[in-house]
Amino acid sequence: MLIDELFSLLPRPAQPREQGTAAKWGTVTSKLGGPLPTDYMQFVDHYGSGTINGFLTVFNPFSSNPHVNLLDQVFVQLSALRELRTNFPNEFELPLFFEPGGLLPWAASDDGDVFCWSTVGESGAWEVVTVPRSDSPERFKLSMSQFLARGLTGQVKSSALSPYFASGTGSFEPHPA
Repeated sequence: MLIDELFSLLPRPAQPREQGTAAKWGTVTSKLGGPLPTDYMQFVDHYGSGTINGFLTVFNPFSSNPHVNLLDQVFVQLSALRELRTNFPNEFELPLFFEPGGLLPWAASDDGDVFCWSTVGESGAWEVVTVPRSDSPERFKLSMSQFLARGLTGQVKSSALSPYFASGTGSFEPHPA
């Protein structure tokens, strides 16, 4: 599985919070108009809601916290990205979800960086696009879990990843109930 690389670097919490079920994922899929990448769903199922290395929060559609909930944050983040695209059209020319092949946000950093999928092609093949707070968007031909695993080991360099994120191994801190 794609997520195995991440499992080896990021210990799973003993008691994950706000995990998915098949029925819940069906509801999310229908709200977004299609399936999400399998490794993302496995991440939510195994880790639940929380923060990686005190820096990056993967949005979770089952979170009761609207600041972490994927379905809430998609619209919040897309609104901010739309404004960025309007104000800086030469630096930010990428389409946004629900446009064909548009960016779909899946995480944010404590620094305000946004992590997205480019929804070109099948959901299992979506690549990662980072939108650093202080730089131009960056494309990575990696799945979400590959990007996170290689970011933890320092193999991926991105303006959106703080140097302390690349610790070799990760820590996952579940969000409080």
